[in-house]
Parts: sequence; C-alpha cells; structure tokens
Amino acid sequence: MAYKSTWKVSFGEVDYAGILYYPNFFDYFQRTEEAFMEYIGMPYPYLIGELKIGFPIVHVEADFKNPVRYGDVFDVNIAVIKLGNSSVTFGFRVFKGQQLCGTASITHVTIDMKQFKPVAIPAQLRALFERHFQPT
Repeated sequence: MAYKSTWKVSFGEVDYAGILYYPNFFDYFQRTEEAFMEYIGMPYPYLIGELKIGFPIVHVEADFKNPVRYGDVFDVNIAVIKLGNSSVTFGFRVFKGQQLCGTASITHVTIDMKQFKPVAIPAQLRALFERHFQPT
C-alpha cells in the first residue's frame, strides 16, 4: 500500500462484544486518508479552504474478516486503487500484525465547493494520485 497509519483501540470505541464497533473503522479510514493527503502534500484544509475543491464520498464497500479488540494496535494501509476523470477510489487494508482484519474501498468525487458540481481532478493532484496508484 502507498501509506500506512498505526492506531490503538481505545475503550470508548468498542461495542458490547468488546470489538471495535464497525462505524469506528470508517473514522480510522478517514483519519488515515487525511494523513495520506498531508503526506502527499495536498492536505484537505488547503484543498477545501484555498482551492475550494471538495471530495464527498459517493460509494463505500467494506469486509470485516478478523476482530480488532480494545487495546489492540493495528495498521490501516491506503492506496489509490481507481482513478477517474473526477473520481478517486481509495483502498484500505486493516492489519493486526500480519493478520488481515478488514478491507474497504471508498470512492470520492472531486467537486467545485462553490457550485457543488463535479470537476476534473486538478492536474497537480492527479499526478500525486498516479504516483500512489495500485489497482486491485
């Protein structure tokens, strides 16, 4: 994968079964995605605030394979797995050590924040995404 973030499950993130409550995975995916965007030099505050480019989510898929429990340390790997004219799909893989715990894909559409209409991915951002493109 193109980028990896490491996280630790806190007590408030688990459900009654003692495992990471599934919506919290999406919070970790978002945090990892934001860290990735900063890593490639296009942090979201710059894109949204300065360039007025947004990335609403239009599609999500996820599979959960092995539990992540309170206190566990796990990695979220992210890569660009699909790149369209105005859309980008990020692939996520969750590992606890060598054990695969889950996978997800999240598709965003690039929009002009003023008109809230799709626009082509800016050339500079497309070039950065292409460097981290790993189709599935």
